[in-house]
Amino acid sequence: MAVHETPPGIDPTEPAYVENPVTGERALFHTPPDDPATDPLELDIWAVPEMVPLAEHVHPRQDETFTVEGGTLELVRDGEPTTHTAGETVTVPAGTPHTWRNPETTELHLTVRLEPGLRTEAFLRDLAALGERGELRADGSPSLLQVAALYDAYGYDLLHLASPPLRVQRLVFGALAPVARTLGYRADPVAAERE
Repeated sequence: MAVHETPPGIDPTEPAYVENPVTGERALFHTPPDDPATDPLELDIWAVPEMVPLAEHVHPRQDETFTVEGGTLELVRDGEPTTHTAGETVTVPAGTPHTWRNPETTELHLTVRLEPGLRTEAFLRDLAALGERGELRADGSPSLLQVAALYDAYGYDLLHLASPPLRVQRLVFGALAPVARTLGYRADPVAAERE
């Protein structure tokens, strides 16, 4: 696990701050939405140059807006890469396959807004917890059984992989979810740690 420097001015013990040592992302969540079903979630994300990007994915019900505060963002939407620098804002409409990364040798700082917020904060905290416990692969992905457990907890409306087709994912991960539960995979590792 890599140790990444805490962003300037951020207290790493702040409850709103999380870091994923595997992917190289650190996040500071802004005030939680009053109603996550309708209100947006905002957060700052810092990504190291060697960050591991999330697999191409889709937010079926959320628009995701990136504002580049510093560094360079490479955003791939529908297979088309675009580059954005400090001061630029770009929105990925709900339902659009996308991923992003830091293509430079300096840190990337983003402000991200997901509208509506839904359960995104809990999901990102869970991924960070998996990274902290060494339960993510070097490429930042969970095992197939852990993916099944996460889908079991969050469903497919928060986000899902861009491929294979969603009906295949539902079939495969739906079949794996009971196996994952039986083997002790936690669908919600953050909640499990609070128990």
